[in-house]
Amino acid sequence: MYALSGWVFRGQSDSSWKLETTLERAARLNGVDIRKIPDVENLVLKQFQRRASQYLTNAPDSENLLEWFSLIQHHGGPTRLLDLTHSFYVACFFAVEKNVNESAVFCLNAPRIASEGKRTEQEVRSSDISDFGSVNYCNAAIQAQTGNPLTVISEPFSMNERLAAQQGLFAIPFEGRQAFEYNLSLTTDPFRKDLPAPTRIEKINDVLDRLNDECSVFKIVIDPSMYSDIKRDLHLMNVNAATLFPGLDGFSRSLYSHFEDEGWKR
Repeated sequence: MYALSGWVFRGQSDSSWKLETTLERAARLNGVDIRKIPDVENLVLKQFQRRASQYLTNAPDSENLLEWFSLIQHHGGPTRLLDLTHSFYVACFFAVEKNVNESAVFCLNAPRIASEGKRTEQEVRSSDISDFGSVNYCNAAIQAQTGNPLTVISEPFSMNERLAAQQGLFAIPFEGRQAFEYNLSLTTDPFRKDLPAPTRIEKINDVLDRLNDECSVFKIVIDPSMYSDIKRDLHLMNVNAATLFPGLDGFSRSLYSHFEDEGWKR
């Protein structure tokens, strides 16, 4: 497992889906011009902050936008944050949990993305960026809403129970008027505005070789014929809805796993 060091992951239940934030997806589905997303984002934040005091005993500081967006994301609202996990297995769970279509796991080389992003940001800014990627730096970028197209991988200081259980963190696009993949592409290659086409990987050794390469991002496509075996192995590793979603909701969600029992099948 040494090859997974530094990489972070995202499982998606449809292999044809792009990397897209909930804010970006909501704008697309509702016909909102992507250039208006910062205005919508500002409205969402203000409305959530006004009402959250009724439900939170310890609200974040008003300027700690990463913490606020983490809360909005946690409770199902639209944000510019893209959920990631340190665990390849957790990403696999989200890819195959209740799925019948071809799914995928995106793999992102966090150290390389950070170094390329810092290099690009340094070329644009004349000011000190020694704290690039920190929570304070991300808060400033979110506050600006629109900036140099970059993606930073970070996590809030406060980890709620679910985020901790899922070994979660976030990817944050700095340019709010552009798609997430546009931000990520320009982070990893300042001359490319879209991600390269994915390469289908057939063998596990090919995955490990890729993880050792100097690439920044690639996608593993999972055939539905593998789902039963993957779910069984994940359950044996205690990676399931009950552990990833602490509480009664997660336990109830885990009950779907009983349909995987061989005794019920025709």
